[in-house]
Amino acid sequence: MSKVDLSVQTLLENDDVHLEPVNKRIKVYKLPDWITEEELDELSQTALDNDCDKIIFYVRADQKETSIAEELSFIYEGEIQGFFQGEDALIYARYLNPDRGRAGTGNVIPRLKELNIQEQTGVKHLPEGYDIRWAEEKDAEEMAELYREVFPKYPTPIHDPSYIKQLMREEVYFSLIHDRHQLVSSCSADLFPEFNAAEFTDCATLPSHRGKGLLSCQYPHLEEKMKHLGVQTMFSYTRAASMGMNIVARQQGFTFGGCMIQNSMIGSGLEDMNIWYKAL
Repeated sequence: MSKVDLSVQTLLENDDVHLEPVNKRIKVYKLPDWITEEELDELSQTALDNDCDKIIFYVRADQKETSIAEELSFIYEGEIQGFFQGEDALIYARYLNPDRGRAGTGNVIPRLKELNIQEQTGVKHLPEGYDIRWAEEKDAEEMAELYREVFPKYPTPIHDPSYIKQLMREEVYFSLIHDRHQLVSSCSADLFPEFNAAEFTDCATLPSHRGKGLLSCQYPHLEEKMKHLGVQTMFSYTRAASMGMNIVARQQGFTFGGCMIQNSMIGSGLEDMNIWYKAL
């Protein structure tokens, strides 16, 4: 194929290009070597037609050497080492509205560096009365209720039980923690088979059960599953202003890879998201 077909229908059908109206963005997981300024303008117009004002490009390291990203005036946001079957991905953005490219305040990374958080070693056990297991489709209603309580807004329709069931059928693995019979924490590993990578995401814990290290038990549970599946790289996007989630990422051995500006509709609105990655 010598030219990019940028119709909305093609965007929705192409696994490497994600049109995400809730987040007001388009993600391009494979930047073609032959994309032109005219084709990029057409993609930008498609984004604007769908009320999206940010386009994100995952660029292979060898494409960086050809300067294609700089030639097309992309803004560098960060990296996920090992994302493309072990090859590094450099993350660039094109902002179609200048306001979208303005970072918020309160990124916790400078404070995190001052705290000098160390990676946890050894097995972390759940507090007494808690148990951990893999989610099943019958859990979807309870999971949706948890996500509704924790997140008034979210980048995906995670409040919908049918959507959660769909994810389970599409290589997304959910880990659940119950306090006796109540679901109190959930998170997932979203598998990207083509890239041999997985995203640590959808992390939610009820406020009354925070501070007990539940996510620090969830992550190793998911990591072992991904290792069993042969995944090379785990990555995560954490809310830049959330000290707790960024501490968990650091404690679990992730490396900070940069910050994606006004990236995800979560909490009160569009928020900056920190990039973390880890080789398995």
